[in-house]
Amino acid sequence: MTEKIYKQSLSIETFMGGLCVVALVWLSTISFGAPTASKGLDASWIQSLAYAFEHHFQAGVDYIFTYGPLGYIYPRFCYNADLFYPFIAWNIIIGLFFAAIFVTYTQKIEGKIDKFIYLFLVVIVISSFAADPRYFLGIVASVVLAISPPPFIKHNILRYTTLVGLVLLFLAVISLTKFTHFILAGVGVLWMTVAIWHSYSRKLALIIPIVFTIFLISIWLISGQSLFNLPSYIINSLQIASGYTDAQSGGGFKITQILLAIANIFVIGLMVLLGCFIKPWQMKRFIIAGMVFFGIFIAWKAGFVRHDAYHSLTFFTFVVLAPFFIEYDKSMHTFLILTFRVLRYLAIFIALSGLFMVGNKINYTPSNFIGNWYQRIANNFTTLVNLPDFKAKRDKNLDRLKQKHNLPKIRAQVGQATVDIFSWEQGVVFLNELNWHPRPVFQSYSVYTPPLLVINGNFYASVKAPEFVIFKLQAIDGQFPFMNDNEALKILLRDYQPILSEKGYLLLKRVPRGQGFVSAGETVLSREIKIGELIDIRAFSNKQLLLSLDIHKSWLGHLSSRLYKMPAIYLEIEATDGTKMSYRIIPGMTQSGFVINPLILNQTDFVGWYTAGALKRIATLRVIVKRERLWLQYFFKTNIALKISENKITPYPVNEVVLLTK
Repeated sequence: MTEKIYKQSLSIETFMGGLCVVALVWLSTISFGAPTASKGLDASWIQSLAYAFEHHFQAGVDYIFTYGPLGYIYPRFCYNADLFYPFIAWNIIIGLFFAAIFVTYTQKIEGKIDKFIYLFLVVIVISSFAADPRYFLGIVASVVLAISPPPFIKHNILRYTTLVGLVLLFLAVISLTKFTHFILAGVGVLWMTVAIWHSYSRKLALIIPIVFTIFLISIWLISGQSLFNLPSYIINSLQIASGYTDAQSGGGFKITQILLAIANIFVIGLMVLLGCFIKPWQMKRFIIAGMVFFGIFIAWKAGFVRHDAYHSLTFFTFVVLAPFFIEYDKSMHTFLILTFRVLRYLAIFIALSGLFMVGNKINYTPSNFIGNWYQRIANNFTTLVNLPDFKAKRDKNLDRLKQKHNLPKIRAQVGQATVDIFSWEQGVVFLNELNWHPRPVFQSYSVYTPPLLVINGNFYASVKAPEFVIFKLQAIDGQFPFMNDNEALKILLRDYQPILSEKGYLLLKRVPRGQGFVSAGETVLSREIKIGELIDIRAFSNKQLLLSLDIHKSWLGHLSSRLYKMPAIYLEIEATDGTKMSYRIIPGMTQSGFVINPLILNQTDFVGWYTAGALKRIATLRVIVKRERLWLQYFFKTNIALKISENKITPYPVNEVVLLTK
């Protein structure tokens, strides 16, 4: 009797239709990566992840970043000849998994119209954008399926066990690509555990985190990582994540997009009220709603902390599909069901409105988005069937880039010695096949917090420090250049001697003049100041100075950084020659003393410091927010601890000045 009631099967038509959709989704999501990195910021850190994997760098120890040991297989991969085919294999496998999960979920959706809309969005929209929203949706969809599978899986123990096992394996693998995925997957495992605990038993529920942990550790070890470094990876990744909101906030405040996003969240919230709070209550509906809303929160932070077209697309792409994951009682009153479905359509409409508003900047509009998808699928098919030719073109481009960014003098001097680069242009190091030996947080703008400053400083103060450093002063978002990575930078100034310059890069060789961290000299000024207060330091302008600022958030700032982002804060400077300038500062970086006198603002100034060039010096300074938005100062505590100390580091003697000017 039980077998008769619960034996579920899919018709041949449904099965074949599902396979066709799976094929379309899979073909739409395949990525072949980007060309090899050279000078680009994003391309360089992406290439760095591949180098780290090839050379068995330990995540969380040898390098600290927002990506894990499998980060190189993420779809933003930049071409690496040795890892190209593993990357393609990963894309094929993960694309099939996503397609299978999304198509399987169709069996949980009531109504042909809703099924069609869902599949249309999956095939045409979700597959067309960057990986982040697709991975977020894949995590959420797989967890929801594991908690509430369709009948043909739920009532077959083998199918259900297989589904849960595959979901846990997927979550474990995806956790080691990007730390955001680690967090989202971890929450998913927690919700799966609670759901099985409530539906079955405590003992059965404990299997979920145990199996996930076994998978996670196994993949960690297979990827060449030491088990002892897993805690360091988690702790240091949390440091990166904790400073991201304060340091990476940008893009302004685009009110229309924000209002659309809030409206979308509100409508989905109404769906949750109808789906979860109408009796009879079911715990799994609340659990699923919690998973969906955590996914929305992750997508919100990913989309609007660094608010530009690329990032905000992450949010709107995620919430296009999110309404389908909210569950409801299919036996409730017809009027309530219709209301629920109308809210779903409204949420989708709002999300598409936001998506096309943002997408218009990248030529993604209602009139061409289907054509764009078709072109993508055609290009992917053509590339896939001609993969050797595609790889040959990438190899040819790699050779061209090697010639363009050839650094023969630096390469001859460095040889196979260890080298780091103080720049975001790691791609140039790899093109010249140098022995990259980086500080742990290898791009200086990412040293967001005091503990990260200490980690990089410890590296340069130890015997692990590289024998050579390629230096090119760069800063993002209008930040004060010498603020970034200032503990390591001060040791660099003390212990490394310039020996030659080539194509805008200055090569420095390690010849230590001290030990440990660089200590500040005599304090010349220490006081509490307020935002906007002018500080005159002309009396000390002839000295070499370090500045530290202890800036803290108010309760309003803490709330804003949790839910949205922090406003930017700036250091306004007037030089002794009357020049005025303003630079963004990051509170987590300014607690440690950084060089402000003389002013070293670019590569020419940096060389001038060694060659006794005429560099600007500060007459006055003050900490400010945007003048047109003075109310932003209330996001910070009233008093800022300012300390100005003497910088005891003197320029390293340069034997051949001519080398610095070539």
